[in-house]
Amino acid sequence: MKLTTALSVGVLSTFVWSAPALAETSVVDLISPSRCTLSGGRLTRCAIPTQTLNATPFTSAVPLRTTVRRVLTGNCSTQYPLEVTLTPPGNAGTRYTFLGTPELVLRDLDRELIASLELKDSSPWTNAAAFNETCRVSLNITWNEVDVDSAAQAQSILQGLQSTLATKVAQREHLASLVEYSAAFDYMKTLSNSFLVDLNNETAHALHAQALEAGPVIFQAAMGCGGVLTPEESITLTNFYFVLGSLGDPTKYHHPDGSPKTLEELIGPAALPVIQKLSQLSAAGAKEQYQAQYLVAAQEAAAAQAQVDLATAQLAPWLNP
Repeated sequence: MKLTTALSVGVLSTFVWSAPALAETSVVDLISPSRCTLSGGRLTRCAIPTQTLNATPFTSAVPLRTTVRRVLTGNCSTQYPLEVTLTPPGNAGTRYTFLGTPELVLRDLDRELIASLELKDSSPWTNAAAFNETCRVSLNITWNEVDVDSAAQAQSILQGLQSTLATKVAQREHLASLVEYSAAFDYMKTLSNSFLVDLNNETAHALHAQALEAGPVIFQAAMGCGGVLTPEESITLTNFYFVLGSLGDPTKYHHPDGSPKTLEELIGPAALPVIQKLSQLSAAGAKEQYQAQYLVAAQEAAAAQAQVDLATAQLAPWLNP
């Protein structure tokens, strides 16, 4: 842990570093001899200058809040409701009647880090008020604390981030499958079309016809060759007969007019809608599109994982007390 202290006019900032968050406190002087005129044992004609207070930014995966606490010592009795207005960038200002309100909690609209606050005197009575010379009033601004008060709140935040991570991982894996599928389908489509051409060419058509004619003769030879073939040779010839059968009838691959059938026709009409759907998923440029989408999804999943890891560390005091 590293502790550094910086002193400027009217503002004392203390930074306490601890991974992965930063606890930081700014002290702002409101009522004191440096802000008022000391005369006859009274502090009068006080002036609170408009000033911008800056926090040290850091990365957070969880909601944050900034707490303003009034610190009062001595006799600060007065009839006037003095106040300041605190305004974060991009947010509406919050009026703070500091003498009567010990603490004020500020949150960014999205409960994200508040990088700075404009502090402005918003009371018309500051210059008219008079205080006992012992009066001292300051504000302790504790910046960007984890906005959690219980283990249940911490667990709920972490579960939300884990749910987001699961969604991002599922999207990444889905796109990874599409990339792999698209490449495989392109290959299978090229291979099947090439295979179909070979099945439908003139040589293959003649082979189908010859196999259909030769099949019975080969079968008879294998079953009863009068001792010409040994038993082993008969088995070999029988196996060859069944291989010929796998070629099928020529009409399986050609129309009655002799024109070749398409791959869709060979597979069957019920498979055509499926083939068309798969073909659309592997349309021209689809693989490149899937790859680009996958890279984005992979980055988003990695960012979501980093958020979960960071939140786990930030919420550790509540999750593992």
